[in-house]
Amino acid sequence: MKRGELAVKLERWEPLAPCAVCFLLTAVLCGARLFGGYAPFALGLVAAAGSGKRGLAALLGGIAGALVFLDFSHALRALAVAVLLYTANNAFCETKWYRSRYFLPVMTVLMYLAVEFVYLLQSGPDEAALCLLSIVLAVLTALCGRVALAGGAADEEQRQTALLVLITGVLTAASTLQLENGFAPGRIAAMLLVMLLAYDRNAGTALAAALGIGLAMDLTAQPGSFLHAAVYGFGALAMGRERRARRVGAALLWCVPLILLSLPLEAERGLILLYEGLCATLLFLLLPSRLFGGKRLAAEKPEERSDAETDEAECSTARRRLCATALALRELYDSLMRTPKEEDENPAMIFDRAAERVCRGCSLRTICWERDYAKTYNALNDATAALLAQGRGRGGDFPSYFTDRCIRFPSFLSAVNSELSAFLLRRQYRGRLADTRAQAAGQYAQLSELLSGAAEALEARPAAAETLLTYRVGAALRPKEGEQVSGDSVTHFETADGRLCLLLSDGMGCGEAARRESALAVRLLERFLRAGVETSGALKTLNSALTLRAEVSESFTTIDLLALSLRDGTAEVYKYGAAPSYVKRGARVRRITCSCLPAGLQGADTQPETTRFTLEKGSFFVMLSDGVADSTDDGWLIALLEKFSGEDPQALASAVLAASRERRGGDDDCAVLALYREKEGGAAEV
Repeated sequence: MKRGELAVKLERWEPLAPCAVCFLLTAVLCGARLFGGYAPFALGLVAAAGSGKRGLAALLGGIAGALVFLDFSHALRALAVAVLLYTANNAFCETKWYRSRYFLPVMTVLMYLAVEFVYLLQSGPDEAALCLLSIVLAVLTALCGRVALAGGAADEEQRQTALLVLITGVLTAASTLQLENGFAPGRIAAMLLVMLLAYDRNAGTALAAALGIGLAMDLTAQPGSFLHAAVYGFGALAMGRERRARRVGAALLWCVPLILLSLPLEAERGLILLYEGLCATLLFLLLPSRLFGGKRLAAEKPEERSDAETDEAECSTARRRLCATALALRELYDSLMRTPKEEDENPAMIFDRAAERVCRGCSLRTICWERDYAKTYNALNDATAALLAQGRGRGGDFPSYFTDRCIRFPSFLSAVNSELSAFLLRRQYRGRLADTRAQAAGQYAQLSELLSGAAEALEARPAAAETLLTYRVGAALRPKEGEQVSGDSVTHFETADGRLCLLLSDGMGCGEAARRESALAVRLLERFLRAGVETSGALKTLNSALTLRAEVSESFTTIDLLALSLRDGTAEVYKYGAAPSYVKRGARVRRITCSCLPAGLQGADTQPETTRFTLEKGSFFVMLSDGVADSTDDGWLIALLEKFSGEDPQALASAVLAASRERRGGDDDCAVLALYREKEGGAAEV
């Protein structure tokens, strides 16, 4: 099997990957039993997974993990909490409270207490304190799990912190599995992780992570003890003293507090701690150097990016190179466009070559081609238009005075048809060659524009735009009746220059093939825009690529893009064959349409249709695919938008999709993307 075929087959399972991760991770986290049987890490992840397939996968993982790792009493309590969390997520997923930042922690606390409150009434204060601490850990895991599962919605620092909390939960579960001599591979892995953080990150981050991981190990090894927290904390501080990024020196500094804190312990416990620390130290020294990119690289390159003049010189050099390359591509484009166009072949050559083959030995040759040349010329000229239109000559295409006189007319007609076929094939080849040359020239011109824009960006180097505008986004998709996946793809993201982009693409047809085409268009355009490429140039480049791709795949996609400035609310809508979009302010609705063809059916250098407007505070912007509505049947949609009085874009998107299904059935893929600009400031929610 070829690698490309394998990639296509694996792509079918891509939507199941998040569900599988939630199932396995929740099942493993059930092994992190705290305070005798609580599983806060697993329950927090069930809460974070939300509703739908991912939430169901997390619930099933929690059930499997509870049955394997917990005793019957605690397993029953954990399963009750997990079912309540999943039920609450499904019950409130369509409400505005679900999108509030306070919903997840409050819901986790309430569902946890709904089950544990009965047990708390029968227990003492110590058990109540442990239960409350497990609730706090569940809330922390839920918040971190939401960030980790959110994909590109959170920044990198938040995602790393969230992943560290989940990894701590996994290591806590692994630390409960001990060998016969008392050694725990999970604690060795935890020590190794602390050493990596202490060696490769700043002191504050490393110390906080070391204390958190150490406390998690203490909760499973010997509740009430802070041995591992002390060892990990002092070890991280000691490794932070190594300024030259030498791994051997850092490892020796780690061993100092490890040995000092192991000596006062009883023999067996001290030896276990010492041996686990030495195993982690050995693994730390055996790791390849390319895994370290923090302090080590900073120590090896202390002067990198520290001199403003050096940085300016590098930018100037890059700018000159980009400008020179753009100029060269522009000259290449001009040279191709200045190439003289090849003249079309004269159709008269068809008859000349046929006569050369048939009339050479004819007894009437001198009569037809010398004495009556004018009549012969007129007869052939009259038949030319019919021959070129039909692609084949017939006897009736020639005047009767010519066919009656020619004694070899059947042979002459056969020779004319043979030469006509060759003539038409040569004309078709020249046409395709001209199209290919024009497409290549257009690609050179677009590359020149992109490089020129990049050079201008380097020269200006504006400061990052301050984000003032706040917004919420809602999306709803539904595949065609009988299909498993939708051929429509949607996304939204913010760019580094302070713009919010909403993007919707509708692939030709339905099902998996259409989904691949639309997802490819969305992914490529998002990468262009995130890289800072000018919007019109990015769309033209994408259209050119899809035009070339359409010659092989015979497919096309629509492109619907909104680029909204987060500073002043000015917006631009770009469309390639897309369905209408709508701007709603109060009870007034404005329609934005286009008349151009989808990407892949346009000329390589065709500009998208562009509409500019300002999205006022308290306004909605709605884009959709033609499976929901089109310009010939959207009166019901405009009426729905005029009557909608809420401020929740998700509710609006769901209402539009539901109304479309009632009106049009499930005869096509449907996608709705709704944006709402907040009336006042506040954090943007998605």
